[in-house]
Amino acid sequence: MSSNLYSIGLSGLMSSNARINTTGQNTTNVDTEGYSRQRTDTVSSPVGGVVLRDTSRLVDNFVGAQIRTDTSNHSYYDTYHSFMSAADNLLADESISLTRYLDKAFSALQTASNDPTSSSLRELAHASLETLVQQYKTLSNVVNRQENLVDDHLSSSLTDVNAITAKISDLNGKILRQEGLSISPANELRDQQELLAKDLSKYIDIKAQFNDDGLMTIQLANGQPLVMDQNPTELKVIADPLSPKKINLVVDFGDYNVGLKTQGLGGSVGGLVDYRTEFSQYADRTLGQHAISIADAMNAQNAKGLDGNGNFGKDLFSLGKVSIHSTRDNLQKISDISVRITTGEAEKITRDTYELTRTDDNRFAITQYDLKGNSTGPSTVIDLNNMTPDSNGYYQIDELGLDLKIPDLDIIDDDDVFRFSPTADAASSLTLQAKNGEALALSAPVGVSTNSDNLSDARISLTSVDKTDPNSSAFARDGSLYPSAPHQIYFTSPHSYVVRDASGVEIASVSDVTNYVNLLAQAGLAEEAGFDVSVSSMPERGDVFSIGTGDEIGPADNFNALALINLQNQALVAGDESLSKAFAGFISYVGSKTSEIEGHAESSEVMLNDSIARRDRLSAVSLDEEAVNLLKYQQSYSASAQVVTAARTTFETLLGIMR
Repeated sequence: MSSNLYSIGLSGLMSSNARINTTGQNTTNVDTEGYSRQRTDTVSSPVGGVVLRDTSRLVDNFVGAQIRTDTSNHSYYDTYHSFMSAADNLLADESISLTRYLDKAFSALQTASNDPTSSSLRELAHASLETLVQQYKTLSNVVNRQENLVDDHLSSSLTDVNAITAKISDLNGKILRQEGLSISPANELRDQQELLAKDLSKYIDIKAQFNDDGLMTIQLANGQPLVMDQNPTELKVIADPLSPKKINLVVDFGDYNVGLKTQGLGGSVGGLVDYRTEFSQYADRTLGQHAISIADAMNAQNAKGLDGNGNFGKDLFSLGKVSIHSTRDNLQKISDISVRITTGEAEKITRDTYELTRTDDNRFAITQYDLKGNSTGPSTVIDLNNMTPDSNGYYQIDELGLDLKIPDLDIIDDDDVFRFSPTADAASSLTLQAKNGEALALSAPVGVSTNSDNLSDARISLTSVDKTDPNSSAFARDGSLYPSAPHQIYFTSPHSYVVRDASGVEIASVSDVTNYVNLLAQAGLAEEAGFDVSVSSMPERGDVFSIGTGDEIGPADNFNALALINLQNQALVAGDESLSKAFAGFISYVGSKTSEIEGHAESSEVMLNDSIARRDRLSAVSLDEEAVNLLKYQQSYSASAQVVTAARTTFETLLGIMR
């Protein structure tokens, strides 16, 4: 009996001592990050006393997984918002607002149009256009600086991720060795591993699981492996020759690489990647589309007038060369392929990426992809063998608003892929080609006059100028009208007229006239002539109106200047919006996107705090609770000691009787 009592008391002492040690461990680690409260379990022995089981952590794996998910979500939106907020503050600043500089540029053109003969006013207009170009570059630099900052953060984040995954793999080895030598789990090591997994979830959305040996494995949310047992891995960025600005991630397992899907990565890495894809590239291409629109429109309009030296206007702006990308084995072919915007067709240019492939021996296909890599519609199939290139070797693709140059069609094989984005970096490459204010073509290339002997009060006016190309219009290369072009309109009656050339030969006649607008169009000559005229009221029989490029053009003519100014209000961007409206819409999008991400960041923080609170209710150390436990286990220890004392006394009494 005393032997039994002694064993019972001794097991009680050991149990209480173990629990006191556990309580002390909990109390000591009350402020240790990632520490999980421990508990020593016991069971009653069938032969009396108590048997120690093990000391386990009080954790809920489901709550832990939720914390990692919520940590990833909050880190994703917090990172995304920090960059969006910075971009919003910079782009929305009034001092760099593009609308302000557009207004100044067109206002300067308006002032110059009031006196086209003034060289000083022309120079002021030229300077305002130069300032506008610099502003496009400034805005582009804002986007590019943010993009470079994202790249720096991404590089730093991947270094941290690789360090964490290496530590998790190392801890797997330590846990395996320690638990192989003991019946108790490696609680402290597992706490460290759980904390590392939580830290890893700040960078990327993960799933932490345990294999048959109890070792932690890490997978991405989409199931792709990141950490397998004790095998260290490395997450890194690899270049994509087809899309140099695209972020491609792979996991390097040493002997092979596994590509990662960049969509839905979560964490700060996912936030950085999505910022680059959803906003940074979008912003760059939006500004590029805007720059292409204004450059193309003003160049096309300037070509329809006469500059300060009396010559046909030339391009005011120039855009950088469209970069073409392909696989490494096709780099030598890129120099033989050129792409440019078709003059006057900028409204057809989108923010998409264009992919050129060969479909068969005679045909090629151009497929468009949005920023997320999704096809935006059916491919445009072209047969260059059945098309005629211009004098520079470019084929015009009407559907896309692009000109394509491939000197030797045979250089492209069936499996070759070439990609280009016309709007990428277009804003940063925009330059003012005009050297001075004299390059501004403010005057019309053709003038009109009303014969002083006319019987009516009707006055002729130039209605429009659509083209001045000597190959397709009435204008010769020296700026004069071809002799066979319309030079005079003679009214044979108030409701009929004839159009005569330079020699007075009738080239068209019109009868039953009720509308005196666009007379050349009514005569079927406007398309060929490249311009049109109107008269203000009903003429009389014998009224004559002249068309020419000499004295008919006054020195202060501002016909084309007004047309240039009117571009400010035309739907130039994608054929839908004016320049100012398009930029205002872009800034509105930035603000709306920033507000949206900010809302997600705030709600994700609330969810994360709730998950942490749930975890703390089970796993966090409470000093009040541990104090109660310590007092209880101390009393239990004392009671067990009394049992041992009683057993010893009983045993000594029995020995005394035996003597």
